[in-house]
Amino acid sequence: MRHTILLQAVTPIAHGDTVTGIDNQTNTRIFMRQGMIVDGKPGRVPSISENALRAVLFRNPLHDDLLTRLAIWRGELPQSVVNLLFSGGNMAAGSKAPGDEMALGHQIKRLYPSLDLLGGAVDGFILPRSRLRMAAWLVAREYAPALRLIAPDLVAEAEGISAYDMLTEETRTRGTGAESDGNQMLYTYETLAAGAKLLVEVSLDMHTPEATIASVAHAITCWDGYIGGQGRQGRGRMAVLASDLAPADAYLAHVEASRDAMRHGLTTGGLGTAKLLCAPK
Repeated sequence: MRHTILLQAVTPIAHGDTVTGIDNQTNTRIFMRQGMIVDGKPGRVPSISENALRAVLFRNPLHDDLLTRLAIWRGELPQSVVNLLFSGGNMAAGSKAPGDEMALGHQIKRLYPSLDLLGGAVDGFILPRSRLRMAAWLVAREYAPALRLIAPDLVAEAEGISAYDMLTEETRTRGTGAESDGNQMLYTYETLAAGAKLLVEVSLDMHTPEATIASVAHAITCWDGYIGGQGRQGRGRMAVLASDLAPADAYLAHVEASRDAMRHGLTTGGLGTAKLLCAPK
């Protein structure tokens, strides 16, 4: 099952490159790049990280909304549950797998469609593979060969502009704590221009339950509309131009029907099982 979401930047996007972000020979934070073959030559082309999109579009909106619906304050949760929900979690040092982790993992995924969609790790083991696969392409000349295979209707538009021509620089000031310079320091970063379009493809395996499928659309409904950094300065505001996602009804019905069990599982760290899988620390 494949679905697409077409996004457009309403304000410029700030999205720093992770490769050159630390070892950068200039004072300018470079926009995110990815390796590609363009016109037969390898290079690094402006891009939007799918890993970042996974968190911003799906993980954070779904779990912020879930805690609100279940009337849970983050402080009520074991820290490892918070980590599982909002960063995918990590196995605790010295922890041991319980031996029936596959059965436990599927039990968790049945109760929590968002974890079925996104996966994660509890103290002693990694949950079974997440359902969500995703990819994203800028509607730009460098991505035209990929779009020709994925979304042919966008190729003509893509061929009209290079991703590099969408880049510009912005300079801001921030405090340094030093009185001698007036507490101001200049910093510069590349942005992707307002008007840039991004095609996001969501793929789910054919056995995905209806509630998990529906959670994808609900995540986009709950998303605050921002990607990248500098959101406090209005950067990264996006608009959804089109999508073919399934309705969110099945997810919302599941949460309503399972409210007590979901709440108890999160606050105790059992996640709907009879075992303590996310221990308080």
